[in-house]
Amino acid sequence: MTLDTDRIDDAVLALLHLTLHDESRAGKGFDPDTLGRLRQKGMIDDLSDENSVALTVDGLQRSKQLFEAMFTRQAAGQSNAGPSRYPHIKVDLADLGGQLWPILRRVSYAMSDADVNEAEIEQYKAEVKASGDPVAVSSRWVHVERRAG
Repeated sequence: MTLDTDRIDDAVLALLHLTLHDESRAGKGFDPDTLGRLRQKGMIDDLSDENSVALTVDGLQRSKQLFEAMFTRQAAGQSNAGPSRYPHIKVDLADLGGQLWPILRRVSYAMSDADVNEAEIEQYKAEVKASGDPVAVSSRWVHVERRAG
């Protein structure tokens, strides 16, 4: 079994939101390796305190987003699909009109450029091909931007 450390990091970052105090500090009771990865990703600024960590501005924002996506109930009619698997990969799909092949191509190229392993890219492609909504599937994998007009 191979661990998906990015998903573990997201879960811990979301849970850090539960213990926020003093505006940007959170309880430190998580795996030190995970906290170290979050620091490398720029989500945590300070690990020196014995009992808490300091979240960066980006860390605070991402922590809140993840917490809301993972642990809150949505109002009727709203989606709670959760955060994307690769939120750091941003793909603009505004001009593609929901068309399968251009979306598939654009997202898989972006994933490849971000050094996502080939097996993950193939899994993404299979999910898109099996789905009737390539934008929704893509949103579960990467950060999809859809500008109006």
